[in-house]
Amino acid sequence: MKRLFTLLIATAILSFAGCEYFENSDTLNISSFEVNLTGLPLLPSSLTYVGWFDGDDIPATYLFDKDADANGKIFYSNDQTPLKFLDSAQIFYITIESKADVGSPNFRPSTRKILQGRFTKGAANLWISENADKYATARTKYSLDTPTDDPAANDFSGIWFVDSLDAGTPAQGLDLPLLYGGWIYEGWIEVNGKFLSTGRFSNPAAADLFNGYSGTSAAYPFPGEDFLNNAPSGFTFPLDLRGAKVHISLERKSGDTSGLSPNIILYSANIPANAVHKKSYDLNFTNNTLPQGYAVIKVDLVE
Repeated sequence: MKRLFTLLIATAILSFAGCEYFENSDTLNISSFEVNLTGLPLLPSSLTYVGWFDGDDIPATYLFDKDADANGKIFYSNDQTPLKFLDSAQIFYITIESKADVGSPNFRPSTRKILQGRFTKGAANLWISENADKYATARTKYSLDTPTDDPAANDFSGIWFVDSLDAGTPAQGLDLPLLYGGWIYEGWIEVNGKFLSTGRFSNPAAADLFNGYSGTSAAYPFPGEDFLNNAPSGFTFPLDLRGAKVHISLERKSGDTSGLSPNIILYSANIPANAVHKKSYDLNFTNNTLPQGYAVIKVDLVE
């Protein structure tokens, strides 16, 4: 008589290697692996998403490559993955890779990791950061000031993610989780439905990568921008930001220092029409559907 058991295996803890039941019986071990991802950004046609296993006893190992559908979803299922291999996997993650590199000799994961999770009892929740649960409670502040211009002019033409300007001690205004390498943050101003970037940044405690609109004087060593020069079509600088909207978004890291419109908005605020110069204001977390996913290992044991 045959008995069928379906188990979720804790790959980071259990080890079937050396177990007499599996080595010295005629048990059939049928393992399967399933991945479900949502909220992924659309990639250029030359790039694709790649799934990897990793663990103490195995190197980073390629599993699949797939494009997301029009809704940013990927589903993958494989019932041919060897049980011994699944038993060694502790971490599963997704990177963005060039399609030309997939399957090439010595194909290895790039630094463009966008989702990762550690297996617990055969399942891994995949997130954009090790601390993704902190987004809803993260400290996020901005202030209006224009440090790169004449100090007495255009006080409301710059926005900086800085706290305590009115106390004379500029401090970091954003306390955001560290992203995996495939992502980057970006600040935005929205005026009448049109967007201007304040620049992309990975470290909220340092200057961002863009200063294309600012003046020539020293800026704050934090993300932000003065809107004084090189106004794009449809805007007139200096730009009074009172009554506008401010956002922080999540962007795919592409090497660009700024974008044209936000991809995944994380935080937003309406700048008061009567905003006070150098006063700190809060942004609000507005996104409960971050890119995420799960990976599940199942084993059917037939004796």
